[in-house]
Amino acid sequence: MAQSFTVHLDFGSHRIENVALHWGLGPGRDTRRDAPSSGTDIEVPAVVELLDRIAAGAITAEQARDKLNHLAVAIKERMDREYEEMIELMEQPLPRSVRQEVRFDDRWVYAVSTDAIPDSIKIGVAKDIAQRIKSLQSGSATTLELRWSARGGFPLERYLHEQFDARRTHGEWFDFQGRPDPVQEINETAHVFLQRYAERGPTHL
Repeated sequence: MAQSFTVHLDFGSHRIENVALHWGLGPGRDTRRDAPSSGTDIEVPAVVELLDRIAAGAITAEQARDKLNHLAVAIKERMDREYEEMIELMEQPLPRSVRQEVRFDDRWVYAVSTDAIPDSIKIGVAKDIAQRIKSLQSGSATTLELRWSARGGFPLERYLHEQFDARRTHGEWFDFQGRPDPVQEINETAHVFLQRYAERGPTHL
């Protein structure tokens, strides 16, 4: 099912506002299906504005490429995750109570960033972190490094996204610029959530 997203493209002090991205629209998806950005379209006026910024020297072509690839990969991961969650819900038996319980799976929640921009951190979830980083690396010109990980699956990932929403730049990427120790902050925030869950009963971790 097609979905649309509106984001801001930030390049230091330069911003391109209200850029429309579309996932799952239109024919011809096999042409560049191996590209990390496959499956996501961007509006032409935003591309023209982006090219104007490059021509003016405000940003580099590499910065534009990395930003767009990050966005496309984040959107693909979101759509893949929503599909997996839908399948999991369909496979679960009907609850005996209307009370909603937090359920953990065996996935890892992880935080990655680059040495060049260590304060720009992606918080995601994956069964295999190494494989996921390998997939993300194909869309990044700089090396991604694993900064933190813990078991907790989708519930923990959603909690961290909610807690750091004010720092979200796009998709699953968050800007921790100015924070003394982003990794410790993520770890302590995750610990609060995991501790609360542990107090309610046994976990599946």
